[in-house]
Order: sequence, then structure tokens, then C-alpha cells
Amino acid sequence: MPEPTISIAALRRHVVAHQGYTTRFRRAGADAVEAEIRRLSCVQLDSISTVERSHRITLSSRIGAYPRGTVSELLGRGRVFEYWAHEACLLSVDDFRLFRWRMRGRGHWGSHERALDDHPEVAEHVLDEIRARGPLGSRDFAGEGGEGMWDWKPAKRVLDSLWDRGELAIAGRQGFQRLYDLTERVIPRRVLEAPEPTREEALRALVIRAVEARGALTESGIAEHYRLPGRTAAVRGHVQALVADGSLRRLRVDDGGAPVLVPGDLPLSESVPPGATLLSPFDNLLWDRPFARRVLGFDHLMEIYKPVGQRVYGYYVLPLLRGDRIVARVDLKADRQAGVLRALAFHREQGVRASAALADAFESALKRLARAAGLERTQAGTG
Repeated sequence: MPEPTISIAALRRHVVAHQGYTTRFRRAGADAVEAEIRRLSCVQLDSISTVERSHRITLSSRIGAYPRGTVSELLGRGRVFEYWAHEACLLSVDDFRLFRWRMRGRGHWGSHERALDDHPEVAEHVLDEIRARGPLGSRDFAGEGGEGMWDWKPAKRVLDSLWDRGELAIAGRQGFQRLYDLTERVIPRRVLEAPEPTREEALRALVIRAVEARGALTESGIAEHYRLPGRTAAVRGHVQALVADGSLRRLRVDDGGAPVLVPGDLPLSESVPPGATLLSPFDNLLWDRPFARRVLGFDHLMEIYKPVGQRVYGYYVLPLLRGDRIVARVDLKADRQAGVLRALAFHREQGVRASAALADAFESALKRLARAAGLERTQAGTG
């Protein structure tokens, strides 16, 4: 039987609607944050706070404003955990066992093993201190790093190596600094004592989780969702088996590109809220850049690490999603001293015309983001 075909327009509506963005202001609590992290499968963390921490933008764009400290509380209570997925991410604690095979191997960064080989005495000291004192950050240990961006002091390298291997877990954050504790004191016993899947069983489960979280993905997009070792080749056999047993469906796309996988029993979403939402540059919708280019017509450009003179759109640029299309890129900066979220530049996407409706949609989205970030006013223009 030939695979059914979906139009690129219907695919676009489905993947955008599936993300569950809100276009009105609302408030959420810890339960909603935990549930949304589970629904999305993982939420990327990033240290840049020019506007707001990325995970807060990602979550508030879907569930609304939530109290600061919520994520740290959820980490400390073992309701979510932090580990390497797409990048460093927040994940549901129920998925902890799906990453044990990576922890028991060489971790996410094989190079972390070098820290333990180079500094065994530091590793012993770090573990002794944490056992005795509870959760600690790298600032609680002496030492200095080198001159490079990632040339950390030995204690920081060891802490991340032990976390990478699953001996330590993140018990919360002070500011944005990780607090490390013994895994058995952070992750619930029911999770640690649950049967551990094999690597192949875990990969199969992660394939399903990625597709359920994103609504539709290509095979390469599934691998990119969790940055899986072996990339597409590592998931292809699992995809075939899951299509065969009905857990996933494979759809052709009328643009002639790679087919997409969708959940086997999930009807395709058609209804997209008509309002506008500002997306984190690290939003889940944008992780697979070729897919974003193909389905959304959006060439995601990150210019954070470019010199000023080489930037086209700005430093911290948030895509503006209106309906099922990205219509603009906005360079934003939070002036926390003045309590203002400033739009430094507004760039309409090609083919998008200036209009009062676009200006109103942007203003609403900007005000909603400002409230979620705890800022009192906005300063904007649509150019």
C-alpha cells in the first residue's frame, strides 16, 4: 500500500499547532511546568540572559508566566532532571532511564573522561565534599582555569564529568550555576530501581518520544532531536520497526522531499491560533534547521557569536510566529534596571508587508513576553 501524502501547507499547520503556543497571557505553576517539559520531551537550556533565559521563553510561550525558581525546585525534588539531549536540556524524570546507556558509556562528551583521568584526586575530593555537605556548585571548590572559553578549572571539569557519567545529578541552580549532588539523593528511588532498558530499547523509546513531542519529523530530524550518536543510521531500523507495528506512520510530502514520521494514533492538527508569539532562538520548533527551512520557509540564523559588523539581524533575535508562519525577526534586549523590554530592530520576512494588524500582533506578543520576564514596559516599533 502506498504511503499517504500530506501537503507542505498541512504539514506546516500540524507541526506549529502541535507545539501548543499560547497567544494570550496566562499564569502557570510547577505542575504545568513539569507537564510541559514532559510533553515537549526536552527543553534546551542556555546561559544567555539578554532577554530572558531560553528555557523560560520556551515554556512561557506555551503555558504562560510561571514563578522564578520553579525549575530549580523541580530539579531538587526529582520531578525533572537535567542532562544532554538536543543540548543541555530539562527532561521528565520518567525518561531518566532512557539515558542510562549514555551515562554508562562515555557520556555525552567522551572528552570528559580525561578530566577524571587527569585529576583523580580532585574527583575524590569533590565526591567527599558533596557527600558531607550536600549540593554544591563549582564555585564551592578552589582552583583556576586557563584562558579559553571552555578551559575550566579542574573541579568544574570533574563535576561535569561525574554528572555526565550519572554519578552526580543536578539538584537545582543558584542563579544559573548548577548545583551537583549524588544521583541517589536527587533522582527518586522508583526511577533508579526501575528496570533499565537496553541501548536498543532506549533508542526505540526515544524515537517515539521525539515524534510525539514534535508532531512530525524526518528520520534525520529524529536523530537531531536528541543528537543521537550514529545520527540517522542509528534510528532508521527502529523507525522501520515502529512503522511496521503501527506506533508511527510514514507520510509522503507533496514537495517531494524526505517523508515524515507522525505518531501512529494521533490525528493531524489543523487549527493554529491566529495571534502571534515570540519564540526563543533555541525553541524546539527550530532545532532541525533544514526542516524549518523546508516547512516554515525560515532560514534560522544565529548571530550571537558573530562580531557586530557581521550581523544581519542583531545579537539576540527572536522569530515572531503569527499563525503558522514566521513573519519577522526581532532583536530584543531586556533593560532590567529600567524594567523595559526593548525591540532594537524589527525585520519583516520576505514577502511580509507592514500593516496595522502585524503591528498589533507584535505589540501583543512583546507585552506578553515582557510580563513573563517580569518587565513592566515595552519599547517597540515594527519598522
